[in-house]
Amino acid sequence: MNYYSDPVLRQLLQFADQDDNIRAVLMEGSRAFGKTDEYSDYDIVYVTISSEPYFHGAILPFLVGHFGDIAVMQTPDNGDPHDVYTHLIQFANGIRIDLTFNSTEFLSRTPLESATTVLIDKDERFVNTAPPSDSDFWLKKPTAEIFSGHCNQFWWCSPYVAKACARGQTLHAMALLGECIREEYACMLSFLAGVHNNWERVNQGKHRTDIKHLLAPEDVHYYDELINSYIGANNDEIRLALDRLMTKYHTLAAKAANTLGFTYNFAEADKTMDFIRERFKRR
Repeated sequence: MNYYSDPVLRQLLQFADQDDNIRAVLMEGSRAFGKTDEYSDYDIVYVTISSEPYFHGAILPFLVGHFGDIAVMQTPDNGDPHDVYTHLIQFANGIRIDLTFNSTEFLSRTPLESATTVLIDKDERFVNTAPPSDSDFWLKKPTAEIFSGHCNQFWWCSPYVAKACARGQTLHAMALLGECIREEYACMLSFLAGVHNNWERVNQGKHRTDIKHLLAPEDVHYYDELINSYIGANNDEIRLALDRLMTKYHTLAAKAANTLGFTYNFAEADKTMDFIRERFKRR
């Protein structure tokens, strides 16, 4: 592919071509393997002898000169800036560039992401780099211990949501429902998706946004229940969502355990639901 045909990449590559301190240019993320749309970012790595010349926004005048005004940006603290120094930049015209400076010494001891393609390699450091793929994000089959841990976490967190509703702590209840209950429910959904696809190249997407399409048709109702749990900031609705998710999770986790050849703790689930229904009766 001729990356110089892309106007954004052309400017970034020409800058690197003319700077002897930059020894290679890598592109990461979905663009590395050609999966893009109009909102896709440019995730670029400049591999440098030293990153100090680019500290304190020294490259920003070049970027603004070519790509326009900056709407918002971050320079995150990634530890030693001599190893990793990054500008995350959203330009006002819609272009988004995440530009990272990595030292050659840092990359000599750090594996590349699977979704990496080499655009420039002045010293042939990356000649053996594998073709880009999304393998870093493929689902991995859990062990029995990991599976049981996720089940236990779901049931352990459930009473906290009910308690927060009983206390009228709406924001706390919403946070617990989202960060704990929905997260563990979605994790169990991912196990079903993995089984359905034989654990082969299963990428759920960011925040599992593609998981519905990875499930068997007969399991989509589990996904629908998760979507239906997104309700308003009302304690009664939160509590109802919790009860529905618990009921559905019970069968979801049992099915996942059966397909994985694991044991599901029915007693833990039944006792937790009984406790919540008795101790925190719905109005």
